Formats: sequence, C-alpha cells, structure tokens
Amino acid sequence: MRNTLIKVGVTGYFVSSEENKDGWIKGVPGQQFTMFSYDFVESILNSKALPALMPIVPKKFIKEQLESIDALILAGGEDIHPRYYETEQEDQQYQDISVERDEYEIELLKQALDMEIPILLVCRGMQLLNIVQNGTLHKDIKTELSTKIDHLTLTNQSQPVHDVDLKKEHFVSSLLGNTVKVNSIHHQSIKHLGGNLEIVGCAKDGIVEVITFQDREDIMAVQWHPEMMYQESEHAKLIFNWLIDKATTNKTIMGD
Repeated sequence: MRNTLIKVGVTGYFVSSEENKDGWIKGVPGQQFTMFSYDFVESILNSKALPALMPIVPKKFIKEQLESIDALILAGGEDIHPRYYETEQEDQQYQDISVERDEYEIELLKQALDMEIPILLVCRGMQLLNIVQNGTLHKDIKTELSTKIDHLTLTNQSQPVHDVDLKKEHFVSSLLGNTVKVNSIHHQSIKHLGGNLEIVGCAKDGIVEVITFQDREDIMAVQWHPEMMYQESEHAKLIFNWLIDKATTNKTIMGD
C-alpha cells in the first residue's frame, strides 16, 4: 500500500572531513557527515507529515530528490558566502560558511521554484531566497545597523524575543494575525530585497522578518525559527500546517 503521508524535504548541515578531522563531532577522524535539526523532524511528524532528509548530492540528482517530496524546508545554518551577493575581497577569510552547502542549496532552491513545490524557508533559508533573487544581506547587524533588539539570542530558543508586525490583508497575516512573537537567532539580515519578492513582516527596528514570492501563496520565508517554538507557540504550528496544506492541495491537483 502506497504511503499517503505528505513528504517534506528538509536540508541540513554538511560537516566536511576537515571540520571533523579529529573525530570530535561524530564517527572517526576525517569522516564526513550530514546533520539535521531534530526540531524539524518532530515538527513535521507532529503536523501529520513525513520528514525526508535532503543530503547534499551532485547537481544531476537534485531533480530526482525533489520529485520524491511534496514540500521543501530550507533550514537555518551557517552564513552564506558573500561571493553570492557582493564582490568578494581576495584577502577576506570567512569562517562560518559551507561552500558545499551553498552551492547545493542554491541549485536546489532554483529547481524547486521552477517545479512549483511549496517551500518554507527558515533563517538562512530566507536569506538564501533573497540572494537567489539577486538581493543582498547585511553581513552583521551589530556592526552595520543600530538596534536595541538582540537578534542573536542563543538561550531559551523556544521563547519569544521580539514582535514581528505583518502586512495586513496578506495571506501570512490571514494565517498568523497582524503581530507574532518570535525567537531570534541570527546576526545577518536582508539589505536589498531581491526581485519578485515582497516584504511582509518586520521587527520594530525595521529588520526584515518575513518575505514571500509575489503572486504565490505556497512560499513563505521567515527569519526566526518556528521549529524551535513548535511545542509552545500556536503560530509555529500554523506555519507547518500551512506548508502541509499547500502540499496536499498541490498533490490533489496533480492527481497523485
């Protein structure tokens, strides 16, 4: 009997042999890994769907990866290399990046957009969407902007840090209300908005917190981490339910 659960693909971290050269992360020295946040696994399962983990694969396999799922989540993680959104300075060194993940997820997102798969983009994922659409980022909020909000709050991740005001009469505010209380675990933010995107929510200091694709209601990008708030926040549940509902509708239309 064919499994009828909606399958939600989730991206994760790539741990290189260099990063794990001493075997401190897992396994033996030099062993490579793909790692996924279990918060996403639990949130998807609690939303009556099935998580499908998306490891980095060569470009020629990405279409088949996407054909095996009904919805996609681009998860948070490392900074995206600045070379994808600004002219790189040759003498600059970047520590918290993964070029392997950047290259894979950029191609994954481009193909998913073309295939009209419902997509939820979280934190890094939101920034990646902006970059794919030729937008740019503030590389560090504290050094580039003035704000009293601590956007990089690493403790009590399930608890809200600040409010986000949402655009009225938009599908996001229809789903979540005009204001949501969110956690905040990022040090970068959107600078120039990419093409065909719309700013739907901002923090009180003007930092962009929600963007969507114009004329599409099956793509939502948020700067916070709803997967970490799932157990205690109604709006987090609504976001995951929205994704599953969009995937279910898509699947019905396609006759699967």
